[in-house]
Amino acid sequence: MSQREKKNFVAVRTQYYKKSEAQKVLAHGYRKHSNSPNVYEKDTHHNFGMRYQSLDDCMVQYKEASGRKPQDKMNVLFEHVIVLSEDQFKERKPSKKEFDECMRGYIKDIHAEFGFQPLGYELHLDEGHTDEKTGQFKRNIHAHVYFFNYDFKKKKAPLRDLMKKGKDENGKTLPLNHNFVKMQDYAALAFKPLGFRRGISKGERNRKHLDKDTFVVSKKLSEIINRYDKVRKLVHNIDKDITTKKLSLKEKEERLTEYQELEELHNTKIQPMLLAFEKLEEAFKAGQDYEEQLKSFKKLQSEITEKDLRKAGRKIKKALN
Repeated sequence: MSQREKKNFVAVRTQYYKKSEAQKVLAHGYRKHSNSPNVYEKDTHHNFGMRYQSLDDCMVQYKEASGRKPQDKMNVLFEHVIVLSEDQFKERKPSKKEFDECMRGYIKDIHAEFGFQPLGYELHLDEGHTDEKTGQFKRNIHAHVYFFNYDFKKKKAPLRDLMKKGKDENGKTLPLNHNFVKMQDYAALAFKPLGFRRGISKGERNRKHLDKDTFVVSKKLSEIINRYDKVRKLVHNIDKDITTKKLSLKEKEERLTEYQELEELHNTKIQPMLLAFEKLEEAFKAGQDYEEQLKSFKKLQSEITEKDLRKAGRKIKKALN
């Protein structure tokens, strides 16, 4: 049986955020609010995690150590998303204690290797989607791990050095960033006691396992994901804004009709497209086959353009001012 068929992978994807976005990201991760169509709130009580230090405390500590507040342009939050195979998680059924030990091991390794200050983590067991063909609910089991981008011992922000890929013996830039490869290795080492094995990173897949045509498709998909992340933020709260505005426009039939049309656009095209995108992103970044999800997303995307989304966003913003 191949590694792909075993479906017992663990993989890491990372993102970093400036102050203006960091608190919103933490609020989602720690479930202070939920604004994703993939979150099933009836299962949120199964989530658990650990808090070491708050972002606010770290920023105070940063000021004490450096003599100044973090600048607005500084990436203060470094997020790691540990993606875990549902098959292996269901088979192994780790206790909270077992999972916490593995996660602590990963956090300890990242801190020791790179110097990032740990903030905490949260295991999400309340996200997923229903398979359109089988009707089966598939959980997207993952943990959000948060670090403050500062090494208080060396008094420097490690993220800047982390982004350097390095060079080989011939002076050429390495195709893969060895730092992020190490993170995949640390995740595999930490979760090995639970039967998980190292997932194949996107970069390794592209350069070692895919032919040229497939690499081009994969690269384009990566670009789609990066671009669509911005679009997703653009319409993230459009349903909430529409509902709020409708309540205040009950007596103005013209405007009410306009917002009913926007609401229909959101419910029938935008929301399904967001859901399809989340499925696509989940499969792609976890190293799974994504052809089916890509086909579904492209079909929905063809029905509404980015221009339509921006136009809808402007209408909402104008009305709320």
